[in-house]
Parts: sequence; C-alpha cells; structure tokens
Amino acid sequence: MLETVAIGAIVMTRRYGCIRRDQYELRAAGPFPPTLREALAARGAITGGPALYVLDVPGAYQLTVAPRAGRALLMPRLSTEPPFQRASALDVAALLDALTSPGP
Repeated sequence: MLETVAIGAIVMTRRYGCIRRDQYELRAAGPFPPTLREALAARGAITGGPALYVLDVPGAYQLTVAPRAGRALLMPRLSTEPPFQRASALDVAALLDALTSPGP
C-alpha cells in the first residue's frame, strides 16, 4: 500500500501495481447508489450486470464496480502517466462522494 486518502465519504487506497501504474481502490461505508451506473455511463462503455460491472474509458482507465459492497477498483491504462492516473482516481472518488454523501 502506497497511500490512503479520504475524499469526503470515500476512502481511496493506492497500491503498487507495476512500474508504469498503480491500482486504486475506492470504498464507501455502505453501498453505492443505483444512480452511479448511469453517471458512469456518460464516461464510457459499461458491461456487466447490477452486482458487478466494468466501465471502460478508452485511453484512461478501467473501473470495476461492486455497488452493493460500496467498492470500486480503478486500473489505469499503461499508456497514461502517473499524475494523470492519480487525477483520474481522484475524479472518480469525487463523483462517488457526491453521489453517496447525504445532501444538505
């Protein structure tokens, strides 16, 4: 484990993957809302069912989501640079936080 950061209600853990990329685990205290799938679909193609699905963002990353577990794993593309990879993970974490945090 290289880093753990809280982005609101989401805990992002960065783990060493290989010399060209790290893996980012994003966790919430409870399940992700059903609206997450639709919000992610605006970013790329989604495959899979309601229990486990994968978002593919060409040229950026692949995100595997287990919504009932409140867990997602972001695997950056090897062709991207580490600062972009981390920024992508932070962006997804911010989206997750916005959807899972209670409103005002």
